[in-house]
Formats: sequence, C-alpha cells, structure tokens
Amino acid sequence: MRVRRKMHLEDVMARSDLRHDRSTWEGRVPRAKIARLYASDAAGLIDEDLIEEVGISLLVRIESIFKARQANSGRASCPICDIEVAHDGQKETVLRCDSCNWELSWAEYHKSIRGKHLAAAGLGDFLSDFANDYPRARSAREKMVIVDTLIHRYHWELEGGLTRPGATDLIGGKPAEVLEFLNNLTYGENSTPEVLKARDEWLAKVKQSRQQRKAKRTATLSGKTERDKRKLLKQRVRKEQLEQRDQT
Repeated sequence: MRVRRKMHLEDVMARSDLRHDRSTWEGRVPRAKIARLYASDAAGLIDEDLIEEVGISLLVRIESIFKARQANSGRASCPICDIEVAHDGQKETVLRCDSCNWELSWAEYHKSIRGKHLAAAGLGDFLSDFANDYPRARSAREKMVIVDTLIHRYHWELEGGLTRPGATDLIGGKPAEVLEFLNNLTYGENSTPEVLKARDEWLAKVKQSRQQRKAKRTATLSGKTERDKRKLLKQRVRKEQLEQRDQT
C-alpha cells in the first residue's frame, strides 16, 4: 500500500505542470440590446456601433455553437490554445493537449456544454450563412437585414418543422420569453423595408408553428383515445372469456 501511494504521489508531482481548465462558451445576446437595435431602426436611425455590437455578439455566439458541436462529435477544442483534441465520447476518456499540457476528462468537459443552449439543431445552415455573409456586408443597413434574418429563423425551418424560434439559442431568456420578445419588437414607418417585410413573414411562421403544434397535440390525444378504447375492449373481451369459462 505504501509503495502504491508513493508511486501515486510521484506521478502527481511529475505532472504538476498540467492544467485542467474547463471550456467557457459565449453567452446569448441580451434582449435589451436587441430591443435597442430595433427601436433605433424603427426611428429611421442607423446606429452603426450598435448594429456592429449585436452582429459581433452573434458571430462569437455562433462560433461557440459550432465548437460545442465539434466537441460532441469527437473533436474538442483545447480551452487554452484552441487545438482540437480527438476523443471517443466515453466519460472516462481523458482529453490531452500536448501543446500546452492541458488535460480533462470528457465527462468534465461535457459538463461545461450542458445547459448552455449550444445544440442549435436545425439551424446549422442559417448559422453558417450568417457567419459567411455578415463579415462581407458593405453597409450597416445590410448588416441590420442579415441580423434580422437570422434571429427570425425557426429550428428545422428548411424542413418545414418550425418547432421553435432559433433565437432561443441566440438571445437570452426562456423559450416563451424569447417568442414574446420577438413578437413585440419595435417597428415603424421608418424601419428598414426588408425588416418590415421579414416581420410579416415572421408572423406567418408563428401562426404556422402554432397550427402545427395544435395538430400534433390533437393527433396525440386522438392516438391516446384509440389506445384507451383498445385497452377497454381487450379488458371486456377478457372478462367475457372468464365468465364463459366459469359457466362451463
């Protein structure tokens, strides 16, 4: 036992230069910042600094989303030097970066991802489009339109799913809060024309999403009713069979 303990202590001392930092992820953009952006646009003002602030915040958020996705698919980024470290996804697997002497178990690394709204399933194409288009935009107004287009996308929109607003992964707040927030953004006669047009498209998508959810709930309830009917029928048939057996 003493020999094993001594060997363990020597191993710890030999590896004292290791770092065990957990990754940090860019948070969602505050709703207040988005609200100010739309109020400014509705007043016909082009606040280049605010537009850029929101646009850059979305870019770094998207970068975190893509890095988290890569980590979950087997390529985790070292939080110190950003080098990708391959892993097999097993909890006990230790991720090691030879470049900076960082290491951490995948279980601990994954904890840093959970609960951060970084999955963004069904938004990949929209996020990639923004990451490509925003830096190439030539004017503040064009950037405003690109920002507006992104935050009014739905998860799985390309497949017609419209499950929930993609902004729930981009803007702070609970899903219901984000939806209400988007529905109540400030618009006016002086709003950017493309933004006003996107507003009408957004309201149509919200309506379609609600109809889809209602239809799904109705189908679920209908299916449950049918299952309950079959269950009662089986019970009745079983009861009749038992009664017939008792009479013979």
